[in-house]
Amino acid sequence: HHMIGQKRITYNTYNAYRNIIENYLLPAIGHKMLDTLQRKDLVNALSAIPYQKVQRTAIGVITGSLCYAREHNYLSRDIYTGISSEVKRPCLKKKADTRQVYTVEQAAHLLYLCKQQEPMIYLPMLLAVTAGLRISEITGLRYSDIDFLGKKLFVERQLGKDLYMEKQQENRPVLCSELPLKTKNSKRAVVLADFVLDEILLERQRYEKRKASDPGFLDLGHICCHKNGQCHNRSFYIKPYNRLMEQSGISRLPWRKFRNTYATILAQYQVNMKTISKCLGHYSPDFTSRVYVASQKQEIYDISKIIEEYVLTHHLLPKEQGSVEPKPYLLPDAHDYWNYFYD
Repeated sequence: HHMIGQKRITYNTYNAYRNIIENYLLPAIGHKMLDTLQRKDLVNALSAIPYQKVQRTAIGVITGSLCYAREHNYLSRDIYTGISSEVKRPCLKKKADTRQVYTVEQAAHLLYLCKQQEPMIYLPMLLAVTAGLRISEITGLRYSDIDFLGKKLFVERQLGKDLYMEKQQENRPVLCSELPLKTKNSKRAVVLADFVLDEILLERQRYEKRKASDPGFLDLGHICCHKNGQCHNRSFYIKPYNRLMEQSGISRLPWRKFRNTYATILAQYQVNMKTISKCLGHYSPDFTSRVYVASQKQEIYDISKIIEEYVLTHHLLPKEQGSVEPKPYLLPDAHDYWNYFYD
């Protein structure tokens, strides 16, 4: 509760810290007074946590809490510095899955199937795969955040539960309060593909149609919302996503791995890591590369024949020597490319 008042942590962080304290730390050391607490007590309590990720967070909770206690004279000595090196890591019973992302083919298959079977989460999934947005950023996205001419999306807010809300925001459930973004780097612009913009425009048409036909429609301007205009909470996708994965025949990864998929695909296509990091809202390209980009063997395709055929078909080569070219030739527009390669 000190973290709420002094550090203004988020609701999810509050829950994570509280659960670690109540489920792991208090049962092990909660009966001891601070002045009797020993370093070995901390090591034993942390080593008993069976999950590595929880254990890492618990180390942060203990060191941060006891550092605060010492600074305010509740603890007379330092028994926590460097404790992570002494904590026994939990043994994993089975080998962890090293495949942390969907392939391009899998992502395309999921999107196709989603549009047919679970249309409610199609646009959220499309934005996650093609723009790398967090689920809380997707639920907070408005039509006013889209620059259709510049083909860009601006991330300005997220939705979630506000621990500091004095009163409930009008026409919003408690879990759908407008919150500041996760970090200052999360405020960003992301370039959108034409087909994604087309899908957003189609959704806007449906939005306006429901708005005109339903007197009780809530015109909050959110792109991903209920049929009555009410915004989604961050867990709205779970049941349809689970159903979709059962039908797809693809091993299920957590929804958040769409951000990893987005980063990995861009990296495979030689996009600069600094650019990928900015698109994801990260503070460091190093962090993006280390945590979000999965190392995969990239398949190499020989497309020289199809390119040669395309060039000859559209007469893109210059004329023979000695002939005069009256004006530079023009490349065909995007529709020609699309019709040739995909139709």
